[in-house]
Amino acid sequence: MSSSTSWEEIKKLAADFQRVQLVESSYKLSERNCIEIINKLIGLDLINLYHSTDGKEFITQKHLEKEIYDEIFVHDGRINIVELQSLLNIDISYIEAKASEIIKDDPNLTLILGQIISKDYMNKISEEINELLKEKGSVSVAELTNIYSLPGDFLYQVIKPRVGEIIKGNFDGNIIFTHNYINHQKALLSGVLEASIRPIRFSQLIKENNLDQSMIFEIFDELIASKQINGKLFGSRQVASAVFVPDFFIKAQDQYIQAFFKQNGYIDFSTLKKIGITEPDNYVKSLFATEDIQFLSSSCISNFFIEQLVQEIEEQLNKNGISETMQILPSNLSEKDVASLTSTFCQKLKQNIDCVIMAETYLVSRNFIKDFQNKFQDQMESKSKEDLTKKNIVLAIKSETLIVGSLDGKPVISSKSSKSKSKSKSAQESDNVAVEIVFIDKNNLINQLKLLVNEDINDDLMDSLVEYFLKPLNSQYLDLLKSKVEKGLVTISETDQSADGKPAPKKLTIKEVQEKVKFFLIQGKIFDKALKLFSNQKVQDQLNKHLLKTSCSEITNEMLKLIANEQMIQITDQNLNSDSRNKIIQKLKDPFKQNFVELNQSLTNQVKIEIFSLKNIYFVPELFGSN
Repeated sequence: MSSSTSWEEIKKLAADFQRVQLVESSYKLSERNCIEIINKLIGLDLINLYHSTDGKEFITQKHLEKEIYDEIFVHDGRINIVELQSLLNIDISYIEAKASEIIKDDPNLTLILGQIISKDYMNKISEEINELLKEKGSVSVAELTNIYSLPGDFLYQVIKPRVGEIIKGNFDGNIIFTHNYINHQKALLSGVLEASIRPIRFSQLIKENNLDQSMIFEIFDELIASKQINGKLFGSRQVASAVFVPDFFIKAQDQYIQAFFKQNGYIDFSTLKKIGITEPDNYVKSLFATEDIQFLSSSCISNFFIEQLVQEIEEQLNKNGISETMQILPSNLSEKDVASLTSTFCQKLKQNIDCVIMAETYLVSRNFIKDFQNKFQDQMESKSKEDLTKKNIVLAIKSETLIVGSLDGKPVISSKSSKSKSKSKSAQESDNVAVEIVFIDKNNLINQLKLLVNEDINDDLMDSLVEYFLKPLNSQYLDLLKSKVEKGLVTISETDQSADGKPAPKKLTIKEVQEKVKFFLIQGKIFDKALKLFSNQKVQDQLNKHLLKTSCSEITNEMLKLIANEQMIQITDQNLNSDSRNKIIQKLKDPFKQNFVELNQSLTNQVKIEIFSLKNIYFVPELFGSN
């Protein structure tokens, strides 16, 4: 085919096409029909189109992809998927699906927090970071996170490969900084620390000199290693607690503390803390490694100083009997330390002086205590004679069911449960009578202590002394009364009345009964020898019976009354015969019961006075044991 022929055919076709365009169509499709046809084709998967959200347009996948790329470019490489929905007028599910396909196929795009970010955007913010670095000298990832609203991990991935290329500086994973910035920080920190003449806190350094908190310790370590500065870091490696102390200050401080300790013999930890020593106990241990030191809760003290104080306390105890350790110890020691040292003093003093601790900080010698207690011996003796003339007190002491004492001015009743199921009438009556047996009360004891010490006594010490003496003195007095009652040293007033209101006959004491028994035994031997002088046996028997009814019965009655009184058995009939004696004897406890039974039978059977006197009288130990 020639070229002319081909050109003619093209002209002919163009004319036909123009003619067809000019001719009006006989058949037309409505917009609705077109939509239905397109939907049918989409349903048959013959074509793949997306509806617009207003339903007026259909968009192909390629066109949607092109639109997304265009928007990323227009927005400088970073756009939110939600924002694309309003810009493209396409359902967000289509946009998310297409965006995922694009990012998967394109390595220059990344999806972060619902945002599409391009490599160009990453380069752009790297350039911005570099400009910021030039301006400030250092930029932290945390700071960049706030500026760009992007995660720190993502920014790390952006920054790391671009350091040295786009970003001119160094990156340690958290901070980007320039060499000039590091040199500036190092020079600034070095100048401040070299010029410092006293301890300085790192928090103060950062605040006053605008130092970078993130790298200050690293720079400090370099300066120490290179010996550009001389000093030590105290506290932890935290800005809030770290303190730099120059070497010459440490030397001057050591000299001051050594001189103070040598002169005073102690060091208070609170004073060390005030001059910047955060761990005073460890500091003292290292500074005085060869010294003999006792460490307390808030201070430490030289053992040499302790020995000097012990001597001073010993002198006070020998002179006054009481020593207040708080007066001779430094005033700035805590109460806990003073109490601890008081205990130490007490232990060391035991070699020469026996003493006790009172009110935690007072030492009281045993000699002082003994002298004070001895002061009351005469008073106890005098008062006991007076109290033992009172029948109710004597009965209360003898009773197994009731003893009443008194402490600090208030009566205290101490009762014992009786094992016996039956009680005598007098014992039962005594249970219901409260008898106050007291030697000295609290107020009287306080007055006595003030007279003895001859000075104002601290309230705490006075309370301790009262607590120490009050109960023992009253207990000692009660023991004295019991002892006297047991020995029969009782003189009950003759005006005591019996149960019927009539004057009661005077009761013989053990001592009086003892005298009677001894006199009877002597008489018994004389009577026995005299009876043998009578040759008539009948006369001897009559005289023997008379003696048994008179002298022997009388001494037996007195002994029985004495023992019955000791065992709290009431005797209503004072004129005893064989039957009344037997009733009383049955109430006695062994071994007295059995012995009195035999004695009463001897009287009833009218045995010889010799057998009665020698065999039956000596069974009563109360009558002879005290001689």
